[in-house]
Amino acid sequence: MDQVNLRRKDTTKGPPLRILSLDGGGVRGYSMLIILQELMYRAYVETEGKPPKREEIPKPCEYFDLIAGTGTGGS
Repeated sequence: MDQVNLRRKDTTKGPPLRILSLDGGGVRGYSMLIILQELMYRAYVETEGKPPKREEIPKPCEYFDLIAGTGTGGS
């Protein structure tokens, strides 16, 4: 029988993943969205040096590699 050589890919090289975790629904979920909106606003001001127009506010998917969470299903 032939021997198979399995190697794991080295994931330690390159930039680290940027993960956003949003946990909790209801009022907590809404407040997290407000905080996230402010964070995106400030990220734009930090990089561009001026306040953004409404359509210029960055989307979280432009900053984070993975977005996950719980508690947004209702019921």
